[in-house]
Amino acid sequence: MTKPAYQPSKLAFFLLLALAFIVTEAKALPADRELPLQVKAQTMRWNNQAQQATYQGDVEVHQGELLIEAANLKILRTTTGELKQAVATTPQGQAYMRDLPDPIKPEVEAWGEVIDYLPSQDLVILTGKARLIQGTDSFTSHKLVYNLVTQDIQAEQKPSSDTRVEVILTPAPKGAEK
Repeated sequence: MTKPAYQPSKLAFFLLLALAFIVTEAKALPADRELPLQVKAQTMRWNNQAQQATYQGDVEVHQGELLIEAANLKILRTTTGELKQAVATTPQGQAYMRDLPDPIKPEVEAWGEVIDYLPSQDLVILTGKARLIQGTDSFTSHKLVYNLVTQDIQAEQKPSSDTRVEVILTPAPKGAEK
């Protein structure tokens, strides 16, 4: 009896299985934007004509990997029901956002007095004591504009401010990609 030229090992089988899981996971995160938006708050007001919801009091938003926490939230939807804009605010504090826009990159955490999330443009605009952390890198400014797809960041201070934008970029360990 002859042996086949190639017999897959158990290790090869598990590596293929792991690769299939990673590829599936990579496709799942952008699909998070298609998932229902789940909002919890103490009060809610819905204006059907404007397709606008206003939430107040300990607001928490979930959509797949996306999490937003704030004192207040205003949501605008398109006429087809898609999320157009979510504006989270926390007077005398900071709203918080966490997302995993890319499965092979670290999650993104963001704080600001105002968080303006524009999913159709893949943008998050943080205003007022804005801070964004991705992995070991951090950005602090009055205003930060972050692109969830390209991971480009624009930072600026108020024109009247004496403080400057602060950026901390940490080199990747030797042999690792950042």
